[in-house]
Amino acid sequence: MEAELPLNASRSQSTPGSRACTNCARVKCKCIYRADGITCERCHRLKKECTVSVSIGRRRGEKRGVSKTARLEDKLDELVSCLKAQKEAEKKGAAETLASIEGLGSEAEAPSITTLSPTTAANSLRGTTLFGTSKTPDSNSSFPDEPSPLEAEELLKKFREETIGFFPFVYIPPHVTSNQLPELYPFLWLNIMCTTLSSEKRRYALGDQARSIVIQKVVVDREKSLDLLLGLLTLVGWSQLHRRDKPFSTLFSQLIVTLVCDMGLHRPPPDGTFTFCTNMKDNDSRVANVFKIRTHEVQRAVLGAFIVTSQISNIFKHAPGLRWSSYLDGYILNLSQNSTVPQDETLIMQVKMQLLVNQMHDDSWQTSGGGGSPALYLSALRSQLHDICRKGKLGTATTNHQLLINESAISKPATPWNKPDLRRFEVYQSCLSSIKAYFDTFFSMPVDLLRSMPFTNSTQIVYILKCLYRISTVQDPAWDRAAVRRSVDLIPTCDKIIGTLEFMKAASTLASPDGGEDDAHNWALSVFRKMRAAWQIELDNIDAVNTASHEVGVVDGTLGGFATSTDFTGDPWLSDLFNFWE
Repeated sequence: MEAELPLNASRSQSTPGSRACTNCARVKCKCIYRADGITCERCHRLKKECTVSVSIGRRRGEKRGVSKTARLEDKLDELVSCLKAQKEAEKKGAAETLASIEGLGSEAEAPSITTLSPTTAANSLRGTTLFGTSKTPDSNSSFPDEPSPLEAEELLKKFREETIGFFPFVYIPPHVTSNQLPELYPFLWLNIMCTTLSSEKRRYALGDQARSIVIQKVVVDREKSLDLLLGLLTLVGWSQLHRRDKPFSTLFSQLIVTLVCDMGLHRPPPDGTFTFCTNMKDNDSRVANVFKIRTHEVQRAVLGAFIVTSQISNIFKHAPGLRWSSYLDGYILNLSQNSTVPQDETLIMQVKMQLLVNQMHDDSWQTSGGGGSPALYLSALRSQLHDICRKGKLGTATTNHQLLINESAISKPATPWNKPDLRRFEVYQSCLSSIKAYFDTFFSMPVDLLRSMPFTNSTQIVYILKCLYRISTVQDPAWDRAAVRRSVDLIPTCDKIIGTLEFMKAASTLASPDGGEDDAHNWALSVFRKMRAAWQIELDNIDAVNTASHEVGVVDGTLGGFATSTDFTGDPWLSDLFNFWE
């Protein structure tokens, strides 16, 4: 018995706490060791191998402690590795950005139609937009009435060579095809096709789709891109070719202003660091300078937005146009010094002309009684106009602005009949010369180009005729109305315009695939026929009064005492137009 004690003691030491064997521990029964200390009673009875179970309580606790520490260390190592990898990637991207900036130079431009070469046009155009936004609409989408590829190529050529010359807010290089343009500017392409199509049915269908896209993308989805801006400029610029059931010029003009302001194109880019190059120094001038430069494409679009929104604001007086700022002066300077595109000279002159017109429409400078224009201010405006015209010619636009300045000088009442104002005679004569020069230029233009004239040119014709009507009927001792009719007779001039429109209507009907008449020509014909009929009656009345007595009528500089009887109540567009000029 004493001999067994050491064995039991040894077993007890190896299995503290009366440790059960493996078999007993598995079935959770009490393990009672035999006297030999080798097997337990249960294993001996069942003739099983009795193996002492290994206690893992302490070892498991020690292992759990070590594993937790290791896991924490592994996570820390993983975080450090991720940070290092991210830092290396950002350094690599920053290096590539700087390399590309150095290659572009100070006049770097974002990928655009102006930077494409004929061999790389298709690849460079694909999937590229100014601000990385989605293309609008999907370039892969098609429209039911869109032209065939061959027809689209001809229409793009017409827009590039004829139409855009009147309002050069975008430059499309000759090597860019109609298949490539929708990949970069699908909405611009859609409006170009809509503007140049001869078929009224297809043009109206595409125009309706274009207006729906504007409402959905700009108003509802609040998207903004250069594509939307260029497309809107095309749509509004030639809005007379669209349906006139509901006037939309002022509304879409304000959407143009909204796009320019939302994209921040009317002001300098905000200063500060750039999130995509955080590992570069904040004062790295190479990055700061290049991202503050607006591309020529953007500059043309913003200047075009200023022109068209200002014109619509001056005509309808419903809402202001894009406000001019000193930052936009930099656009003019940049294009004049660095652009090699010839049409940019025309755009710059149009902008300067519009700034001059905006001064004329600003009532704050009219300080004299009766609403007249101060002589010194008008002289300064004439001097500015002369400087602009000396650098280039804008055709009818120059004479229109000359007339606008001169016409404002005779807006105040005339002097009494016994005190003729010779200065007013000079102004009347200048108005007559401007009107004659305008119509000489207008009637010398090829008829094919007349349809490409934008919406604002159409309103210019109406304005010029209104001024001719005024100086033909005004009763002022400083002016001879008969001399006007000998130089530029109002009624024959209207007849000539109507004849030109009838010729354009017939040519459009022959060129249209469906042979239908263009409602745009019918509408224009109705406008000028109504004006001619009303003015013919008033001129006949004036002639009758003058024949009966040379002393009738009040000498007040008005339209001979007869009010215009032209009625456009059925056309909201013309009602707004004539309410302004009345």
